[in-house]
Amino acid sequence: MRSKEVFRYLLIVSWCMVAIAGSAMSTSFADAVKNTSAALKEGSAKKLSALFNNTVSLSIKREEGTFTKFQAELLLQEFFRSNKVNELKVVQQANNSTTSFIVFTLTSNAKNYRVFVKFIQANNKEFKIDEVRIE
Repeated sequence: MRSKEVFRYLLIVSWCMVAIAGSAMSTSFADAVKNTSAALKEGSAKKLSALFNNTVSLSIKREEGTFTKFQAELLLQEFFRSNKVNELKVVQQANNSTTSFIVFTLTSNAKNYRVFVKFIQANNKEFKIDEVRIE
């Protein structure tokens, strides 16, 4: 009888750990927006690229196309190198069954930019950045 109780306890603990790990991996839209905002405010291409889908559509000044995470990170590093972020404001956001996006106004030392970020929901769990436009 004692070994059955220990087995049940271990089984319950295992299920709880799996449930906790699964919920920790999913990223809500609010978390995605918070993490994206923080990365943009810091001017951190590395932190922003960590939120990217496997490939991302990127448009910065004259550069436009679909890039890997690494390629997009390099292009964003170049942008942030010449545009130190002073202020970031949310202008608009939407999260519904067809569209998830956020629009920011980014004020840098050089000028003001409109930043559009589109998200997709991967595996119905976490939101990943699918497109970034800096205009």
